[in-house]
Amino acid sequence: MTTLVARKQRTIEGKSYAHGAEIPPGLLSDDAVASMLDAQQLTEYDSSERRSLYRLFPSFSDCKEQEELTQEELNELCLP
Repeated sequence: MTTLVARKQRTIEGKSYAHGAEIPPGLLSDDAVASMLDAQQLTEYDSSERRSLYRLFPSFSDCKEQEELTQEELNELCLP
């Protein structure tokens, strides 16, 4: 999985994204993503480099894809 991140302040689909903000999965068509990557308006990260908050917390983001926290992350970051 890849994560798309805005380069500089961007308005996409009527919503403003700050520099470094994650773009929700499925928001843009493949053609729009390719065009914005070519224009260096977005950066693409491999999931091993950066975790997607949209995928980690799908209940709050309505994301269809999901990612699980590791047991170490659960122990360190979550309430018992």
